[in-house]
Amino acid sequence: MERERSVYRAEDRGADTGLYVLLGGGTEGYTGSNAAALNPGFAYGATVGVKPSKLLGFELNYNGALNDVDLAGPGGAADGADIVRQGGQAAITLGLTTTKLQPYVLGGVGIQNYNVRGASPVFGFVDDTSGYVPAGVGLRYNITRLITADARVDYNIPFAQDFAPDNDVGDGRYKALLQLGGTY
Repeated sequence: MERERSVYRAEDRGADTGLYVLLGGGTEGYTGSNAAALNPGFAYGATVGVKPSKLLGFELNYNGALNDVDLAGPGGAADGADIVRQGGQAAITLGLTTTKLQPYVLGGVGIQNYNVRGASPVFGFVDDTSGYVPAGVGLRYNITRLITADARVDYNIPFAQDFAPDNDVGDGRYKALLQLGGTY
């Protein structure tokens, strides 16, 4: 009598669904007229989201950055960062594949607060709370069921913004983040 043998086969789970949490850092800079006045600086973020399907995701994100005013010379106008930005956004992600290494696009809406340090206004920059529209691309990799790496770049289009001397659509900001976390 011949016995059947069990054979273990690894299953490629692809883009996992469920709740995810990510923490990370990177860089943030400005475009247009503000690019010459503000040096790129350290950016950080925390994301909590849910993927009800392998392609669609909804997320809330806290993000911030530290930048120096370039016009003040080395070290900026104040000790430490001249401009501290804190923000939050709600976004939708749309996966382009269902593989473990998943490219995606994102879009949403956010609110941010600029705190200009030193003698305000610093070269025309003032404290302000405003809105923005994030539009970006990313690449998420589910290393294991619990460990997820996420790299994203987004461009943030400002609206109702008065923190800088120039505030056109082309005077937005870009952010690149590398985040690590998990999908549960």
